[in-house]
Amino acid sequence: MAQQKKNAKAKNFWGTIGRLIRYMSNRAWWMLLVLVLAAISAFFSAQLPRVMGRITTIIYEGLSQGFDQSTGRFPIDFAQVRSTVMILAGVYVFAALTRYAQQFITARISQHTVYDLRKNMNAKMGKLPISYFDSHSNGDILSRAINDMDQVANSLGQTLTQVTTSIVQFITVLITMLTMSGPLAFVVILMIPLSLIAIRLIAPKSQEQFNYRQQHIGHLNDFTEEAYSGHSILRVYNQEETAQAIFDQRSDDVNEAAYKAEFYTGLMNPVMGAIKDIIYLVVATFGGIGVLQGKIEIGVVQSFLQYTNQFASPFRMLANIANTINITVAATERVFEVIDEPNMENPDGLETKSDSPYIVEFDHVQFGYGDGLDDLLMTDFNLQVREGEMIAIVGPTGAGKTTLINLLERFYDVKGGAVRVNGVDVRNIDREVLREKMSMVLQDTWLFHGTIWDNIRYGVWDVTDEEILEASKAAHVHDFVTTLPDGYDTILVEDGVNLSQGQRQLITIARAFLQDPKILILDEATSSVDTRTEVMIQRAMSRLLENRTSFVVAHRLSTIRDADKIVVMDQGNVVEQGSHDALLEADGFYANLYNAQFA
Repeated sequence: MAQQKKNAKAKNFWGTIGRLIRYMSNRAWWMLLVLVLAAISAFFSAQLPRVMGRITTIIYEGLSQGFDQSTGRFPIDFAQVRSTVMILAGVYVFAALTRYAQQFITARISQHTVYDLRKNMNAKMGKLPISYFDSHSNGDILSRAINDMDQVANSLGQTLTQVTTSIVQFITVLITMLTMSGPLAFVVILMIPLSLIAIRLIAPKSQEQFNYRQQHIGHLNDFTEEAYSGHSILRVYNQEETAQAIFDQRSDDVNEAAYKAEFYTGLMNPVMGAIKDIIYLVVATFGGIGVLQGKIEIGVVQSFLQYTNQFASPFRMLANIANTINITVAATERVFEVIDEPNMENPDGLETKSDSPYIVEFDHVQFGYGDGLDDLLMTDFNLQVREGEMIAIVGPTGAGKTTLINLLERFYDVKGGAVRVNGVDVRNIDREVLREKMSMVLQDTWLFHGTIWDNIRYGVWDVTDEEILEASKAAHVHDFVTTLPDGYDTILVEDGVNLSQGQRQLITIARAFLQDPKILILDEATSSVDTRTEVMIQRAMSRLLENRTSFVVAHRLSTIRDADKIVVMDQGNVVEQGSHDALLEADGFYANLYNAQFA
């Protein structure tokens, strides 16, 4: 909780509002039109009490002259009353029309602003380094991209309309009161410091709790996504009650923060109402005395009593939407935090090919996932790969095999030394250009909701149907797809769970076939399938590996006997290199690994 308080204090309330306004500045002319309409609406609304006060004054003056016996009525100018009422009705209609136009335009501004936010956040997701996703939970990222963004979309229009109306109404009513009666206006103006004091004392508490609420919602979404995706593991280990307890605790955290936020926000309305009632009483008292003394018209007093309500309305309105404002700001801050994350570095220059004899070279590479040099996993890693070679990477868990692939794909940048492709440092190659040369087949297959056909051609959209079928047949996908009722039009559900693990793996291999990469990376591609399926996958991969440079990460050492070079890693460094037979004859680290599997 202490950490959360520290995070909440760091939030920049007014800075976030200013930045959100700058997002809306792209529609400055529409904003100006909204202000004009708000000014027109507020001006005419401010005239209503004056007009009504004028009617009261006319009637009061007629009654004050006494009953006219000759005419049999009080000398009230009903013609002037009727004309004034007509003017009043026209003012009501015109004010309503301008308010509608203002709300309509404001809604368009808010929706276009949120559209820009969504577009920028989506673009940001493609520019964030892999390290960001490694250090942030999926649930929290989804919560920012969906829940927080929806919160901004749902509340921004309402907030913008009411805030704009409140500001313009405040200024218009203030000017109107000053032109009618300075002393009574001064009494009403006393409401300003009293209201600001109340807002200053209550609003920060409310904002803090709304920040906590958004944080807890992110934690709750994170756990929910994690529990649903691993529901089978929860049941296998009988952890349903534990998961329910954690869910209840995080739900309670959300509920507690929301309750406190609503409590502080709920204080605003009665406090502001009490301030308004006190000012109303003072205006009525001083105004009544002024009427009795003949210094103030009774219609002016009536108008000021209404102006007291109108003048308090912006403060009450802001108090009522304080909940909405705080939620909007808290959600917007979380979106901006993602947008403000530093982008992964990408060179602007074009790739230049050198005359290096190696297609891939690791040159005295130093790397660690931490920030300091004391956290290095690789201290002096060296490897040279010629074009067309098959490089097998083996070693115990934690030896650095996957890290080597991450550096080759430039998911991370080295801390020292260099990784070169075709003799060029990968840091000087555009990431898209670099990754167009490579294709990966991973142990954990990734398939999306769509047809088998679309999953095969994913990322390579400018290919013919014949090329897709050829890749499918080469990867032995065509054999089982033709047995399905809908064939290639079969819809895969999330992660392709309506297919077997081996079938999913074959589809990813067909995808790699279609891409026709220069460098192929296989990371434990057969470790989770049965022996028969493994044979089929091995046949498909053998065709895929022909005349290509490949990196094969494997725990089953029997699958990499034919590799041109086996790189044996331990604790982030190469401890042995050579062919299978040569490494067995050396009777070293690799021989121990191999014999341990087949002992």
